[in-house]
Amino acid sequence: MQEIQTGFQEQTKRYRENFQKYGYSEKSMFMPSDRRVIRYYELIKNFEFFLKGDFSAPVTICDAGCGFGDINKYLASLGMKNYRYIGLDVVDEFMNAGREQHNGDHISYSRRNFITDDITDLEFDYAVSSQTFTLPYTEEDQNYEIIHTSVRKLFAQCRKGVSFNFFTDRGDFKRPKTAYHSPVRLLEFAYSLSNNIVLDNSCFPYECTLTILKDNACRENGMVYDRFMRIHRKEFADGTFVIHQK
Repeated sequence: MQEIQTGFQEQTKRYRENFQKYGYSEKSMFMPSDRRVIRYYELIKNFEFFLKGDFSAPVTICDAGCGFGDINKYLASLGMKNYRYIGLDVVDEFMNAGREQHNGDHISYSRRNFITDDITDLEFDYAVSSQTFTLPYTEEDQNYEIIHTSVRKLFAQCRKGVSFNFFTDRGDFKRPKTAYHSPVRLLEFAYSLSNNIVLDNSCFPYECTLTILKDNACRENGMVYDRFMRIHRKEFADGTFVIHQK
């Protein structure tokens, strides 16, 4: 635990130094600006309200390791008006800047390390975490434990699902001071929580998004099929997925 705390402290110091240099900027979080919105899409595209196109749904979203909370810009661009946002971070400078950029009674920030702190007082429909696990807080094997512990906590508090991204170790290059993880190991971990899982490596070649949804397996003969049906409503309606008997 001491090694983990030291890793958090070192990374928090780097973030604060960056904020002193760049202020409210993606550079403060070591992120390229042209990819953040793509990541937001990847994180929520398998959530129920997104699949239904129901952007008036009253959902609560927890953004773990929120930074500035800029996902609010993307949610607003979708026309979401009835959502509630809970941003968790340990860098006060980021959250203070976020409060200036994203206001409204539906948006709140809390100084909380969701990996080590207690979050059992929080309740939400969905949790997302973008780029949090790309940082090597500890030795590689222990970094898996950080993901396991924190995602389990988020999944326990959510009503519907959790989504996070990570860099895959299947690439042919690695950047320094960056954590790379096995999608196979994380998929095995995800199955310890649910059987309703989406692992997507189709957007960025060296990045995966893992979505773990609450298991709704008893809808039809023990099979998870309702999400598939929602995605392919058109195909069911026009008969593409219907076998007609002669």
